[in-house]
Amino acid sequence: MSLIRRHPILTLTFALALALTLFFAVRFGVQVVYWSNPEHRNQQVQPWMTVGYIGKSWGLPAREIDALAGLPSPERGRPFTLEQIARDRGVPVAEVIAQVESALAVLLAQRALEKAAP
Repeated sequence: MSLIRRHPILTLTFALALALTLFFAVRFGVQVVYWSNPEHRNQQVQPWMTVGYIGKSWGLPAREIDALAGLPSPERGRPFTLEQIARDRGVPVAEVIAQVESALAVLLAQRALEKAAP
């Protein structure tokens, strides 16, 4: 208790740093557990997914998926789900899913070619 009285700013700064470290450590741990589950890898594209989620699931860059599928890159704020993108465009969500699946096929083919090349 005397440490807090003698060095209140230092103690508060240390407590804040510790809290932030714990927050990010727990967040990291949750993501590691989630993405190490094989059920979350190479998932079939669903309307609730964002392009970022699809990219993580397939191990591909989300921005390249966006570019190949002709989707808007997310700006600040929350990324859009495929369902929201389809609604904004006024097209069926199946059309947006088909564009994303086509982009995935192209990127996976490029990856296979890169691995096959010496």
